[in-house]
Amino acid sequence: MDTHDQILDHGQDYDGIKEYDNPLPGWFLYMFYASIVFAFLYSGYYLGKEWAIAHFGGVGQSLAWSGAKLQAEMLEIEQSMASAPFSEPQGDALAMYLKNPRNISRGESLFKASCVPCHGEAGQGIVGPNLVDAYWLHGNRPEDIVHSIQQGWVEKGMPAWGPNLGSQKVHWLASYVMSIRGKAVANPKAPQGEKLD
Repeated sequence: MDTHDQILDHGQDYDGIKEYDNPLPGWFLYMFYASIVFAFLYSGYYLGKEWAIAHFGGVGQSLAWSGAKLQAEMLEIEQSMASAPFSEPQGDALAMYLKNPRNISRGESLFKASCVPCHGEAGQGIVGPNLVDAYWLHGNRPEDIVHSIQQGWVEKGMPAWGPNLGSQKVHWLASYVMSIRGKAVANPKAPQGEKLD
């Protein structure tokens, strides 16, 4: 009995639409089976020796090895950058440097280690001025903030952090200070200085 092009009887009629009982074309089935074989080979080659052995008994290039190699290269780059002399950015380059999320993160840890006793955990101000409002004693431009941290205002109780931290860390601190401007904090110190936007 020929089953080719026979209409399947599902017992119900849906808007007059009928379904034929045709097998899938050969080319489609070959591509489907080839993709399954390719997936096994690809997994064995790219997911690594240990994973492939555990699942398929295959060997290949390890992503874990690639990740470890990447980490080692990144560490080497960071060490070479740390040993290279820091050239202070100026103008637009300074503004971009201070907005870098990595520099902000580094500055945050420095802030918590050095600045919290005077400026508070969130920069709300304690003995030192509030750093989150729009009022500034010595200017709010990137250059002003770097200068204030670097040289300090000894007559007002602000130490010069440049000699202790070095120029690069001063710039990281400035990054963090700029990032917290406008942040809502609990119990901010009363405004001091001139309002600058």
